[in-house]
Amino acid sequence: MFVGGEFYYDHCWIADKPTLLTEKMHFLNGGRACLAIIGDYLLDHGIDKILLPSYLCPSIVTPLERAGLKCDYYQINEDLSIDLDDLAQKVVGYKAVYFINYFGFLHPPEVRDYLKALQKNGMIVVEDNAQAGFTDHPTGDFILNSLRKLVPYDGGYLITDHDIVPYLSKYHGLPNRRLPVILEYRQRLRDYLFDGVGNYKKLVNLYALADQYYATDIVVEGDPEEQWHIERLDWEGIRKVRRDNYQYMLGLIAPIPEITPLFPALQEDNMPLGLPVYLNGVSRDEVYEYLGENGIGLFIHWEELRNDPRVNGNQLAVSMADRMLTLATDQRISREQMDYLAMHLVKGIARAKRKPH
Repeated sequence: MFVGGEFYYDHCWIADKPTLLTEKMHFLNGGRACLAIIGDYLLDHGIDKILLPSYLCPSIVTPLERAGLKCDYYQINEDLSIDLDDLAQKVVGYKAVYFINYFGFLHPPEVRDYLKALQKNGMIVVEDNAQAGFTDHPTGDFILNSLRKLVPYDGGYLITDHDIVPYLSKYHGLPNRRLPVILEYRQRLRDYLFDGVGNYKKLVNLYALADQYYATDIVVEGDPEEQWHIERLDWEGIRKVRRDNYQYMLGLIAPIPEITPLFPALQEDNMPLGLPVYLNGVSRDEVYEYLGENGIGLFIHWEELRNDPRVNGNQLAVSMADRMLTLATDQRISREQMDYLAMHLVKGIARAKRKPH
């Protein structure tokens, strides 16, 4: 049995008409494309530095630095809440601040009220919904998402009242080398998983090449065909399944003492990326390796943080990245697969505990 991993095509979620209202949204190639435009806008308006959360994926920093911005960091607590005292101290002298709705969960009202107060005083607030998809409770002057984290399609929406059209022209017509590679990968992955057709090494090479192109190429324009599919997905159905799966997985891991969920309850209407947990008293990496050996492909948010000198100076953030694991609860996952995941979590933890250190 397999669980998780990258997305493959599943046309059961495609509706016969559009399901999203996107008139005020700009469809771009993905989260990094949104960040490139935001960086260009800020720099063009005399803002040359931005304050970011200490717990983040380093891939957020790269396009901002590439645009010419200097990045500094405010403290994120172990439970992924914002340390408002630290933010209040650090934000002095800044005109732009960035925050993340981690794993699709909104920050508490007092945090959102604080960010809105900053806005009223002229601060540009950037809201990262890469892990949240679409939310009915926007806060930022710029709001971005990244749909490839939620569905098997590339693209992201940038929402803002600011005029970004002048910043799109310089990216017009740039080749998207990643797209044909990831399209082939997603099709071959489905054939491999369900029909046993294809070659595993070929899949690995395709994904590595797509990832390489994504990391090195600057592509801002979104693909119209990817947009067509994204805007016809049954997003409410996807949200419901993800929420149901999240609740079911919470029950499965409740008896496992080494596992602590970061968000032990869903919010009223959020759509979770997955179920993030800490592994306590046991090596997360050894458990992760065991799960992979048993066909379970989970994500670490964010493994890259531990080794990137731009962001790994914060000891708490590195400790969080060392212990965190995101359990798969997305719309592909059946209860049988979640049972299988929970069973192997127990076995993986037991094996890791037996290993000498």
